[in-house]
Amino acid sequence: MEGIKCGLRLKVLTDGQVDAIHEATLKILEKTGVRFDSENALNRLIAAGAAKHPTRKNVLTFSRSMVEESIKKITPYGTYLARDPKNDVKFDGETTFAHSLGGNPLMKDIDTGEPRMATLKDVEDATKLMDALPNCHTISNLVVATDVPPEILPIKTMEAMIKNTSKCVSGYALNIPTVDAMVKMWAAVAGGMDELMKRPLFSVYGSPSSPLTWDAHAADVMLKGAEYKSFVDIVPCPICGGTAPVTLSGGLAQQNAEMLSGVMLVQTVSTKIPMQYSGRLSMLDLRTGKNIWGVPEMGLASAATVQIAHKYKMIADVYGVTTDANDWGMQVGLERMMSGMLPAMAGADNLSGIGGAWDNAASYEMLVIDNEIYADIFQMMRGISVDDNKLALDIIDKVGPMGNYLAQMHTMKNMKDIRISSLYDKRPADKARKDGIRPLHELARDQAKKILKEHQPTPLDKDQLRELEKVVKESEKILMRK
Repeated sequence: MEGIKCGLRLKVLTDGQVDAIHEATLKILEKTGVRFDSENALNRLIAAGAAKHPTRKNVLTFSRSMVEESIKKITPYGTYLARDPKNDVKFDGETTFAHSLGGNPLMKDIDTGEPRMATLKDVEDATKLMDALPNCHTISNLVVATDVPPEILPIKTMEAMIKNTSKCVSGYALNIPTVDAMVKMWAAVAGGMDELMKRPLFSVYGSPSSPLTWDAHAADVMLKGAEYKSFVDIVPCPICGGTAPVTLSGGLAQQNAEMLSGVMLVQTVSTKIPMQYSGRLSMLDLRTGKNIWGVPEMGLASAATVQIAHKYKMIADVYGVTTDANDWGMQVGLERMMSGMLPAMAGADNLSGIGGAWDNAASYEMLVIDNEIYADIFQMMRGISVDDNKLALDIIDKVGPMGNYLAQMHTMKNMKDIRISSLYDKRPADKARKDGIRPLHELARDQAKKILKEHQPTPLDKDQLRELEKVVKESEKILMRK
């Protein structure tokens, strides 16, 4: 899978400011500490050198030397593996990829445009659509299938995704038995457990509860995934003004402390596992008590998170395109481009947001539109190539004054330097008025329906499919008894 090399690089923090946030992080970990409600996590970290806080229950503190030693042991960047190796995503700190939002309980109906409860069919269709979109490089479960029992929701979701894409996919696990079941599913696809351990196709994620708390579920799931050599995604989600200081630098310092506490926890299992720094610092609207999206501060926080993650040579996965506009209109495009552009230009490794739309609702149309927004962002990231071919001095001299370049072979060979969208309406105004003008989201809806009708993801072979479905059936029986 090819990402985008960033020809330009934006810094929203000076190196000194990054160091100051790092220093604040060390003080938080050493003095305030982090709470772990998992006995396994507590015991592992104490054995690794953490200390019990003198007054706070289940809170551990971490010496400066322990934290700095942990940072030295971080596996730089890493590769996210897909069932089709051509879709592997190699993170190197220089290349940018994009992925979908995840976990929306609602889906905007593709026919009516109205939000409704999401279903397993939506998981299948959204995954199939993302499989076809070139700027969606990795895939999360865009929606939560509300028609599936919660005990088996993670495995049914993962099954739907595995069957409908050969790209990298990420899901979630409720508990250790769910992790075990999902690993068996991926082993069925890989050709057995031995093959899976050679190419771990799965990931787990752990999200601390801000401020500065790891609940037992999150810690134990992450540890279990690490035992299986899983790619680990650590996702702190502090909210400025709610579960983190209202100031961006304070929120970034707390987010970083939560992040590094997760790193140290995973390293009690192995120091060779690639980990993703998925900082999700957001902002609270103090007038209403709701999160606000698509604001300048979110773009700044995400861009700053990229710089902090790269200080530790970690994969920086941050908010990309976001909005909380209540309907289609100018605000949607303005906010999504603004919030996606800043972290992209900062050199994010992975940008989220594809397909997310309004409060807890995803959208097929937005998947298509976001694919175009990222195409534009990536075009700007590439910058301008300056070499003999691009300068075209011979052609300029050949055409000369009062000439034109339409008939020149140089124009034909280099015409793709100018991106032409397959979605945006670029017709002359008089022709558009004569033939009729349709809103962008309607054009996107048509494109989404066409893709869903025509696109065929790379299928599993018969043996893979049979073994996968067998594992899922067995796992359903086990998990429904828990």
